[in-house]
This record gives sequence, C-alpha cells and structure tokens, in this order.
Amino acid sequence: MVLRSISIKNYPWLLLSIIVSGIIQAVYGNLQLLGYFASNHSGFKMTGSFFNPGPYAGFLVSVWTIALGIYLFKDYITTQIQSKKKNNYLFLNKVIKSIFEYIPLLGLISIAIVLPATQSRASWIAAILGSAVLIELKYRFLSNLFKKVTLKLQKTALIVLAIGILITGFFSIYHYKKVSSDGRAFIWKVTAEMIADAPVFGVGFDQFKAKYMDYQANYFAKNGETTEAQVADNSYYAFNEGLQFVTENGLLGFALLLIVVYVLFLTKVKQEYQLNAAIAKTGLLTIGIFACFSYPMQILPIKLVLVLLLALLSNSAADCFRFKTKDNPIKIGIYKIQFVLLTYGIIYSTFSFTNKLNEGFITWNNALISYQYGDYKKAILAFETAYPIFKKDGDFLMNYGKTLSIAREPDKAITILEQAQHYQNNTVIATALGDSYKEIKQYKKAEASYQQAVNMTPAKFYANYLLAKLYDTSGQEDKAIIMVKKIMDKEVKIPSTAIKEIRREMKKILIKYKNPPGF
Repeated sequence: MVLRSISIKNYPWLLLSIIVSGIIQAVYGNLQLLGYFASNHSGFKMTGSFFNPGPYAGFLVSVWTIALGIYLFKDYITTQIQSKKKNNYLFLNKVIKSIFEYIPLLGLISIAIVLPATQSRASWIAAILGSAVLIELKYRFLSNLFKKVTLKLQKTALIVLAIGILITGFFSIYHYKKVSSDGRAFIWKVTAEMIADAPVFGVGFDQFKAKYMDYQANYFAKNGETTEAQVADNSYYAFNEGLQFVTENGLLGFALLLIVVYVLFLTKVKQEYQLNAAIAKTGLLTIGIFACFSYPMQILPIKLVLVLLLALLSNSAADCFRFKTKDNPIKIGIYKIQFVLLTYGIIYSTFSFTNKLNEGFITWNNALISYQYGDYKKAILAFETAYPIFKKDGDFLMNYGKTLSIAREPDKAITILEQAQHYQNNTVIATALGDSYKEIKQYKKAEASYQQAVNMTPAKFYANYLLAKLYDTSGQEDKAIIMVKKIMDKEVKIPSTAIKEIRREMKKILIKYKNPPGF
C-alpha cells in the first residue's frame, strides 16, 4: 500500500536503491572470496550477507535484471524523471543522466564478476533468459530475423537450432554439478509422493519442512539404501517453488496462484509506462525462473524486490474501475479520523511486536553462544526467556530441545523436540529425541527415533553409530553386531576424523563380544 501510494515517476529511484544494494552485496562477496571477510557458511568462501551462495546468487540475479533494464532504457527513464521537474537545469539533467547510466552499469559489471563464482546454475539460467527478454525488447533481434526469414523450412530450422542449443545448455549445466542435480531430482521425486497423498488441499501452509523428511525416511525404509541415499540430506525446501506450493496448498491453491500470475502478465498498462511494466514483468520472470530450481520465496530480500516490482506493475496499470464518493464534509472527516486511528493502531502494534521480536532474537543468539561454550544452564535460561516468542519456530525449538538433551533434562527435551516436529523435522531432532529416550531407558522409543534418523539419511554414519551404541548399552547383542557390521561395510562418501572415531568405537564393541563370526 505504501509503495502504491508513491508516484510512478519516483520509482526509478527505488529501483536504483535496489541496484546500489546489489553492488554492495557483490563487493562484499568479492571481498569474502579474496579472504578479507569470513563467509556465513563453513562450506563456502562466498555468501554475501546471506547464509549460503544459493539465496545470495538469487538476490544478485534479481538485481541484475533491474540494472540491465534501467541501463538499456536509460534514455526513457531519465526523460521520465526530468519531465517531473518544473525547472529543468542543464547541470541537474546531466547529473541525473549520469546516475542512471553509470550506477546500473556498475551494478552489471560487479554482479557479472561475482555471479559465476557463486556456482549457482539456477541464477545463471535466470540471468541468461531474463537478459535475452530485455535485449529482445530493446533491439528486436529475433523479430527482425524472423521477418527476414521467409521460407517455412528456414523458420523451422531456426527453431530446431534454438531448441538444440537450449537442450545442450541444460545438459551441460546438469553435468557441471551432477551430484547436486541428482539431489534435487530426488527431492522432487519424494515431493511428488507428498502431492499424491494430499493432491487437493495439500499438507498445509508452511508444512513442507515439517513433513518432507518423514516422507524421505519412508522412501528409504520401503526401498532400502539405494544409490539415491548418497545425495539424500536434511531438506527444508523442494528446490522448486511451484512444487512446494502445490505440496503445501494443493492443486486448488495452485489454480488460484495461476490465476494471479495470469492476471499479472495480462495487466493493461498505460501507454507512457509500457517500459516500466516491461522491466517489472521481466524482473518477476527472472525470479520465477530462479524459483524453478531454488527457494527465493523463503528469502526476505528477494521477496522485497518482488513486492517492489509488483507495486511498479500495479502503478503502471491503466484504470479499470473508478469509485466516486459524494462530497459530504462530515462523512469525509469521519473517514479520515477512522483511517488515522487505524493507521496509528497498526503502526503501534507493529512496532511493539518488532521490538519484542528483536529482543527475542538477541536472547536466542545469547543462548546459542552459551551453548557453544558448553554453559548449558545459562543457555537453557535464555531459551526459556525467548520461548514465548518462538514457540512455533522449528529452528528455535530444535536448538532448545537439543540443549536440554545434552544437559540431561530428557523429559523437558522430549516435550520440546516433539513440539519442534510440528514445524520442522530432521536428523538432529530425531537423534536428540533418541538420546532423551535412551536417558530415561525407554529403549524401544529411542530405537524408533534413531531408526527414523537412519532412514532419513541412510548414507550418513552418525545415526547408525547411535543405534549400534543403543543396542550395546541395552544388551541387545545380536542387533548390535548387525549394526556394527553395517557400519564397518559402509561406503565412505567423504573421509573424516569422525568416521575413523566411529569405526574405532565399533571395533571396541566387536572385541567386547569376542570378535563374532564374519569379522
């Protein structure tokens, strides 16, 4: 509502602010790559201010389309801004022209340097296709080419060539990081099973991360440790926003979404704002392409860009309806007072909630710091303080429950971890539950929790190790020996010190049982 109340002639400045933020992120990422700043993920050198390179690349590519659009149509943009000025000073006009020429150009250069290093193939595809649309709008290469090509055979050959280039490109991108591609394909396969179980209404809004890992566990429990186990990991996203939307909201929800998208792209636009709408639609298209292989709707900065583009498109739209009110001063005065009071109430409640949320995040962070230093009592006190704010946050409940489990407060840990499963599910929660049940000697429940963790990610060693230790502790010798044999025969995907220590522990169990046959 705020963005729609802004004059469309001021939108280039808002778009420019997005480009500036993209430049800052690109420079920050480059400095991380050069070693001047630490990244936010131990496995990657460059994340910008994001938690891994995927969403970072997604934000950069959403900025890329805006920067390219403004740069290509800079003359139109500057004319639009200058027409708003009552006094057109020559110097001021030159400054505006330079700003809208060089800042988008700087944005394009800085993002072009950093984007390949993110190794995000989804962002590369989105950037190429989004750029192709904008360049075609500007120069009409394909339109002119098809006009020149008159024979039907020649047109068919061109189309076949284009399709061949696209297929070759996608095939190359697939093989560039094949393991990652196979991992996403496997997630889509399991997600399809979720959709099949609840096709009309879905599993529930924002419930993908609570339900998916159970489906993955059931898949491996049914099919055994297939080759897909090598690419299976804890997953919270479907890596395809369309699939995730259908999973959570069903085909009925997806039909409503398609209607919204249809209306957006067929919006009638005022003649003088055609290019504004073109930039907005191409920006939305770029985010949409990225969404086919990633999770931009889970990333707030990308959603902010999306909302701004939607507001730009809305403000560019031609008037469809007009509502007229009678000029009654008393009624208008009452409406204004009601509006002011409502606005004040919304602002006050929002500010209060945001302030409370901010304090909660600080407390949560302090709890994690105490946890890292091994001060579990202090961590638990901080978690208890923040609990009323984050009692429906899966990450928070997982952190809190894990801390209680390590601090040997199993009853409270079980309560919190079972609550966490309503909002998020993964091997951390499953193994922490197993540890807590083991602590109170409920070995059947502990076994079920550990087995669920094993089924979630069969290729990993830790849950198998905990299960073997449980069998050993509870005196189930036969089961312990079977698990030890499984661990000793297990293929090592990535060698590590932890795996060596696990196998050393398994050898101790074998010695304890006097080296049973088969070893």
